[in-house]
Amino acid sequence: MKDETSRPSGSGVRLTRERWIEAAMEILGLHGIDGVRVEQVAKALSVTKGSFYWHFKDRDELLEAILEHWRRKNTVDILEYVGSLESPLARLERLVRLPFHLQDTDPVGLPLRLWARHDERARKALQEVDELRLRMKAQIFIACGFAPEEARARAVLLYSYMRVAPTLVELEDMPLRDLCERLLLASAA
Repeated sequence: MKDETSRPSGSGVRLTRERWIEAAMEILGLHGIDGVRVEQVAKALSVTKGSFYWHFKDRDELLEAILEHWRRKNTVDILEYVGSLESPLARLERLVRLPFHLQDTDPVGLPLRLWARHDERARKALQEVDELRLRMKAQIFIACGFAPEEARARAVLLYSYMRVAPTLVELEDMPLRDLCERLLLASAA
């Protein structure tokens, strides 16, 4: 890796390492891990394959960078999003509503889970993010007054809801969304 930016692409725009990672993640979201090939990412960016090597030693290094980017985006960013609120109940309410406010913000989630089935690095990244998210949710439930074992169970239910609800519940179905939210927040006040 030489510099943070590569030579200009055909459009005169300088590509950063971050832009290569973002393009690779877009391909991962659309085509799965098998679609993330140097040639495909270069094509998506309208540059030559040689430009890739300005930032990465090989595809394996790109895959590591994808995992690190995903891990950071799905831990630090979420913690900052809910951590800005003082009240545990307000943090919990924000989490419950998050799936519909940030719909389609993690198009890589499912392809990454599929990748993790046969790749140890992806599996470890996924486990780390899942455990951190569950622990954070459980801590919020504990701060709302629940016993640790119930807080952990509620964290699992909330996390499951957050991952799947946008695919099951229509965005416009407010009565169902409101009922789900009330049930998830029951006894948290």
